[in-house]
Amino acid sequence: MRKGSLIFMTFLIAVITAGIAASGSDPRGANRDKARYYYLEGLRHQVEGRDAQAYEYYKRAHLLDSSYTEAASALGSMRLAARLDTLQSRPELLRSLRLMKPFVDEYPDDYNESLYYAFMASRIDTTPEAIRVFERTYSRNPAQTVILIHLSDAYMARGDYEKALEALDKYETIEGKSPQLTMKKISFRISRRDTVGALAETTSLVEYNPREPAYRILKGNMFEVMGRKDSTLAYYKEAERLNPDYGAAKLALADYYRQEGDSAAYDEKTYEALLSEDFELEQKIGLLADYLQTLINDKMNTARGDSLFNVLRRQYPHEPGVIDLAARYSAAKGDYKDAADEISYAIDLSPTEEKYYGQLMNYQIAGDMPEEAMKTYREALKHIKPTVNIKVMYASAAQMADSNMEAVEAYRDIIRELAPGLPVERKLEPRDVPASLSYEDLQRVSQIFTGIGDALYKEKQLDSTFMNYDNALLLFPDNAMALNNYAYFLVESGGDIDRAAEMSEKSLEGEESENPTFLDTYAWILFKKGETAEAKKYQALAIEISEREDDLSSELFDHYGDILFANGDREEAVENWERALEIEPDSENAPAIKKKIKDAK
Repeated sequence: MRKGSLIFMTFLIAVITAGIAASGSDPRGANRDKARYYYLEGLRHQVEGRDAQAYEYYKRAHLLDSSYTEAASALGSMRLAARLDTLQSRPELLRSLRLMKPFVDEYPDDYNESLYYAFMASRIDTTPEAIRVFERTYSRNPAQTVILIHLSDAYMARGDYEKALEALDKYETIEGKSPQLTMKKISFRISRRDTVGALAETTSLVEYNPREPAYRILKGNMFEVMGRKDSTLAYYKEAERLNPDYGAAKLALADYYRQEGDSAAYDEKTYEALLSEDFELEQKIGLLADYLQTLINDKMNTARGDSLFNVLRRQYPHEPGVIDLAARYSAAKGDYKDAADEISYAIDLSPTEEKYYGQLMNYQIAGDMPEEAMKTYREALKHIKPTVNIKVMYASAAQMADSNMEAVEAYRDIIRELAPGLPVERKLEPRDVPASLSYEDLQRVSQIFTGIGDALYKEKQLDSTFMNYDNALLLFPDNAMALNNYAYFLVESGGDIDRAAEMSEKSLEGEESENPTFLDTYAWILFKKGETAEAKKYQALAIEISEREDDLSSELFDHYGDILFANGDREEAVENWERALEIEPDSENAPAIKKKIKDAK
């Protein structure tokens, strides 16, 4: 063989060998081809609306070649758009951004991709990164002034107030003044407590369109923030003068008069707002609900509310939402019978609206009509599948109606629904409690076992009563109601008084420390233990809180009388027994109280 041919063959073998070696040790070329195939398939599926399949193809492409920025960016974008909780956690959102970043930096002139990336960066509080890309994108696309708006938000998020306003001013210089832009500038200035600057912006808005009443209201609002009441009222009135039928002006004036204590003017403007055609029904209901709540909270004359309510009632005589509000208003006034009548009418109009049945049962229970509540529940079963809350109301109503065993069965059915497999008729062991039971359901089932215990106590089934309280406390040891009831009934039945005292004292921990019923129980147990001075202290506190909350019971004063008498305060004891009779003259304890008064005198 000639020397030249030998050299050529040697060169050829070297090239082929190098190619084979490169192919075996660095499969990047082949992987990129496969990754590109998967990427293009992903694009096709995405265009055709098959996002799940597109996501899988993008994922495969990225796994094959992590340096393929197009595939990584597409995968990151789809991860950001996915509504899966796992992908919407902050660590996963940041991971999605990291997938997109190489493409955005490699192709900074891809306007849409850069803008989306920067916007998502700002949304998940990676503000410096958002500003970096927004600034770069705007420098390359100065005609896209919308970027300035995004930039201003990002600057504000970073706390750079001056730059945020500069971006908005620059946008205004290019695009001209607009109400939306000025409102944004006002919101920025208010957030920084720059009331003078915000007022200047509102003034420019009024000058921009002197015939727009909304801008006058806005300026009035600014004067209100600054404490300049005369100017506030003047601008609200100007808004009303510009458009006498403008509902927002009526509302602004109504709120002003409410704050000033001018009830006649407040009612007048609220009345006019309710007649305004600017507001939809739901807005009017919300307006009237706020008005009525103000009357109830301030203990004002509710006849004013009745008058205004009739305005809405005449406009919408058969709207369930209006009837619902009428029912809630009656209930707030303590007229549960009228509330029940009103919501019954709403049920007639919307027989499948579950919340109305719950409201009706609630009003009937509050109005001491438990048998009616039970009837409502049975009627509801013909139209709806009742929730656990409605079932609990039914069990409570049965308990109130002294249908105790019916209540017990209803409660047990609820437990079977909330915690399938949990024993309901024997004492629980820790191993009986399913690990899958949530904290909220543990509390709920514990309360239901408490209800069973209460019902069985009325049936004089003491062993079963205390077993159910034990079950309640096994599930949730801090169940204050179970602790209180267990302690009280244990003492009343001659049980372990020291254990009762411990449970009662525990029931008063935390937020229940000022619960008058629980204080009464603890005081009564101390009294039974002979610790009368300490008992007096706790019972006096229970009375004080009850009077403050205007929620008095005969039993509180009966117990206080017994405790005072034991402390030698005979006259004060008689006064409290007499107070007990005033509150509930026909109670089952009334004869015994009368005898105590007679003996003391």
